[in-house]
Amino acid sequence: MNNQSSAILASLSLAAAMLPGLSQHAHAGRVEESYDLDFQYGNYSESSQRINVDIFNGQLSAPIGQRMTATVNLTRDTITGASPVYNQKLANGKIKQVISGASPTSYCGASLCEQRDAINSGLTYFFDTVSVNLGGGLSREQDYTSRFFNTNVSVDLNKKLTTLNYGATIAFDEIEPSPSPWNSRPIGFVRNKTSQQYLLGLTQIIDKHSLFVSNMTFTQHDGFMSDPYKVVAFYDPKQPLLFGGTLYPNTIKQDTRPNERFQWAWLVQYVRHFGEANDAALHADYRFSTDDWGINTYTTELSWHQPILDDWQIIPRFRYYSQDAADFFQAVGINLNTRYYSSDYRLAGFGAISGGVRISKAFNTPGLLSRAKFNAGVEYYQHSADYQWDGNGSNRFADFNYLLVTASFSLAF
Repeated sequence: MNNQSSAILASLSLAAAMLPGLSQHAHAGRVEESYDLDFQYGNYSESSQRINVDIFNGQLSAPIGQRMTATVNLTRDTITGASPVYNQKLANGKIKQVISGASPTSYCGASLCEQRDAINSGLTYFFDTVSVNLGGGLSREQDYTSRFFNTNVSVDLNKKLTTLNYGATIAFDEIEPSPSPWNSRPIGFVRNKTSQQYLLGLTQIIDKHSLFVSNMTFTQHDGFMSDPYKVVAFYDPKQPLLFGGTLYPNTIKQDTRPNERFQWAWLVQYVRHFGEANDAALHADYRFSTDDWGINTYTTELSWHQPILDDWQIIPRFRYYSQDAADFFQAVGINLNTRYYSSDYRLAGFGAISGGVRISKAFNTPGLLSRAKFNAGVEYYQHSADYQWDGNGSNRFADFNYLLVTASFSLAF
């Protein structure tokens, strides 16, 4: 899998987590004695017929006695389309993305066609004031395999008004790039990456109407993090090679990134309940992250959870995101005297605005659907260099948008 696919799947995973039927939270105390079955479908579609993703996810949670719960989660993603490979400099000085895929000879007729299958499972044990979760999983596709293990501990304090959370995850990835016109590495080229992430969190009930959450995550990546399907086109400004209306690159180099990356992120969330508005709730989130590649990100998100008639709920949402460029990002290569270089637009400075709405319906009728819930949502996202906080809009060549549609069905029995 190339890094483009990884970023997309991360977005879809986040969307899945936002659906109540697929969110798993450990609470101390006695486990609920019910089986919970969840299914979700999502479709991600980029503008200009670039990337299209279909995601299928199913999850089953089952009680084991009165203090333990087991969970199994299955996911299949199918990705088709084409993705940016490098940036081309035109004779008029403008920059243009060159679009292609990682698998030109794909069986499905698209330049990029991949399928990812993943499974993860876990066990949670509930004490009176402590819950402990242990889990792990496997994700596999043609050119990328990931194995991970995770644990989480939650501790209730102050008559359960305060909850402390600690989480740790370690992942072992193996990358074996498929042959492509843009991958100059030899057949049999295999590299590895290890990732460690640690979470420290606090959830505080302020009063009967409000809640505060603060989470910090620390992540260390070691190993191969370059994109094997991307290259950088270098141009000599003193000796331009003109080919029609396009400058022909003097040199083409493989995307090369550092083999280490440390990231730190801080998330704060405030939730306010409004009983006078039919038990509505406001969720306000802010997230800041930074890393030693020089990338700082800023995210603000607002959502309004509004119950309406007959157990329906509607949730409008707005999100703003801004990112600084990586230290080694070059839209087109100019300086060859550097150890690392990438023209990947996801490492550039840019901003993004997204908004959407989700609706849900809880069924409270006798029979099989007495404990069922349906969710459906749509989100529109616009990526633009002009939206970057304190940016100069120099990366407009990479602007695009996407539409994400999700639906899920949850059943407890």
